Amino acid sequence: MKKGLTTIYTLVLILALVFIFGGSKSAYAISPADADKSPEVKVNEIMTDKLGGKGDVKWYKVNVSERGYFRVTLGPNAEADVDDISWGWNCSLYKKGDLTGEIFKLDHVTTKEAMMWMAYKPDTFYIKIEHNADYNQTMLAKAPFDLMVEFNKTDFWEQEDNNKNVIANSINVNTTYTGITNVDDDNDWYKFTISEGGVATLSLGPELNLSDMERIKWGWNMSIYTADLKSEVCKLEGITAPTTSKEKYNLKPGSYYVKIYPNNSGYFAPDRQFYTFSVNFNGYSQAIQKEKVKILKPKAAKKKATIKWKKISYASGYEIYRSTKAKKGFKKIATVKGSKSSYVSKKLKSKKKYYYKVRAFVKVGNKKFYSQYSAVKNVKAR
Repeated sequence: MKKGLTTIYTLVLILALVFIFGGSKSAYAISPADADKSPEVKVNEIMTDKLGGKGDVKWYKVNVSERGYFRVTLGPNAEADVDDISWGWNCSLYKKGDLTGEIFKLDHVTTKEAMMWMAYKPDTFYIKIEHNADYNQTMLAKAPFDLMVEFNKTDFWEQEDNNKNVIANSINVNTTYTGITNVDDDNDWYKFTISEGGVATLSLGPELNLSDMERIKWGWNMSIYTADLKSEVCKLEGITAPTTSKEKYNLKPGSYYVKIYPNNSGYFAPDRQFYTFSVNFNGYSQAIQKEKVKILKPKAAKKKATIKWKKISYASGYEIYRSTKAKKGFKKIATVKGSKSSYVSKKLKSKKKYYYKVRAFVKVGNKKFYSQYSAVKNVKAR
């Protein structure tokens, strides 16, 4: 008898839980075909609608046909009776092809709320609206709601999914892009191509207008790899504030991958935070023109002098000029390879003062491009 009562009590408890929590969530499932038949929400237009009684769920689709970023906003209509809002609505966003794993969700919406900005490749997305308190008839939202998909067209935001190098976003050098680490282990891949060798620096930091600085935590890392992924050319680590690398990196012509990812995982990751980055690049033909060779004080010897300078890492070579006057009369006396950082000037006259200056050059194809001249340095031969 006691065992029979226990069984009855268990069944009653199960039925009560089913009643309270609305039963199986499979009631909310929808097929891809049915989802595609859902009413369409036009971007940047308000859709006003309302839910019916207990168990009612509404689906909508939105077609994002251009590159850019968007977010979903939901809230009671301006004419809604406050008492009819009750416990409000839940709003979930899904990507075409996966109606089980939501991209983002808003819970217990009773005033206007917005999802975070998101950037995905142009595609179809689905929105599900349901009662927040579907288990209790008195808590159902009877008020009309306003649904909107805010969209901004741009070519300068990351486009998910790009979590592997084979689906990397194509970018241009000398252009600033915005990206998002959607989860704590999100890897964002980008790819660029340069037709000429040159000099690069990296810039990375939080998007100051969108990021919650307290949630940046340990920040991001940024790496550049060769096209075969065998070599990491350069790297920035633990970036939590706008940063540009001090070191200049030499890049050969070709394609490169950029990987941006959290510096740490879990609690320490910049989860759902925004960053901006750029690959700042000058081809050697441009970069060399901004350089100025730094020449050191020449050292005198018997009827000769040694001229030294600090190397420019990508220089093809250097030209050395000499004069017996400080401001004019300079003639080129030698051309040396880029691997050299000194030159011995010979056959000088004893006790006579000589003036020297140096400039670097790079050779691109059959053309030479020159740096600025160094400062003039003098020396008196022994």
